[in-house]
Amino acid sequence: MRRPGTRLRMPLLVGLLLVVSTFSSALAQESQAPCCSRFDYVLERTIFKVDAVRLELTVHGGTPDRVARLVTGRADPRSSSDSVAALYLAADDARVRMTFLRSFGLKRFLDANRGVMEKLTKAGILSDEEFQTLDAANADRFQVLAADGIRDGDRIEHQVRGDTVTTRYTDVSGAVRVDEVRVGSEQRRVLLGSLFGPESGFRNGLLDLVFGRAEAESPAE
Repeated sequence: MRRPGTRLRMPLLVGLLLVVSTFSSALAQESQAPCCSRFDYVLERTIFKVDAVRLELTVHGGTPDRVARLVTGRADPRSSSDSVAALYLAADDARVRMTFLRSFGLKRFLDANRGVMEKLTKAGILSDEEFQTLDAANADRFQVLAADGIRDGDRIEHQVRGDTVTTRYTDVSGAVRVDEVRVGSEQRRVLLGSLFGPESGFRNGLLDLVFGRAEAESPAE
């Protein structure tokens, strides 16, 4: 039985099964593009180890409207996948919350994040130097979780404002274990790249949700 989640920062666990759920339309009031601003779904990995995380993503500012203009009314909106992903990658106002629905060790968490950053480096979204710096910073930042690991119900939240990313990790008991602000375009790129980068496990599911909503909103011919 899955519990409702909260939020998280980095995409983790590759090769996960995406389950998309709907969210309240009232939450999209700040944008004229409800198709493209809010996402809520659960990712599961079921091969040998069962991991699951709930992702809640809200994109503010002009990005949702730019995406809506690109996909709405097109005969084949899915042909614009790369362009839509690029718009989200360039977003400068977003909130990300991930809630862990399974418990696992810190090493697996760090390894998963490292794998994501390696893919972003391969895609040219991060430089080799940025990858090395971010990887070392992750190990230091989350060392506080070494004893307990990641527990079912823990959540990690990120807020993007320009190139400033605020990160808070709250454990299942309500204790804040990490609370910090980091500045640099690489901080924004690694976070959004983990969701919309070319080899992201999240990308196809997020884009499918956008295109499905756009198609539903398009007038029937």
